[in-house]
Amino acid sequence: MDSGARNTYRRSLLVWAALIVLLLLSFGSAYLKLGPWNSVLNLAIAVAKAALVAVFFMHLRGAPALLRIAAATALLTLALLFGLSQADYATRTVHPAPWQTPPSHRTGG
Repeated sequence: MDSGARNTYRRSLLVWAALIVLLLLSFGSAYLKLGPWNSVLNLAIAVAKAALVAVFFMHLRGAPALLRIAAATALLTLALLFGLSQADYATRTVHPAPWQTPPSHRTGG
């Protein structure tokens, strides 16, 4: 095995180990009582895992510029869709279904 193949093998092994550590972190975070910060932490871990996969296993680091632009465009499109979905969700008003009975305000007496 030549030096280049050995370095590639070592780098792939290190990236795999980092992905396993991040997997264990996201698994362990389920047992932490962080409230809404739990979702933030898990999202940050997911972004780190996706970045590792994109850079190393999809070979975006050494890819031609056009391929990196296409990947960045896909990422920005996904961010735009998430942002628009969040804006829609944040501005909705809740209307009860017409077949639901309204809650009773009597004190039971």
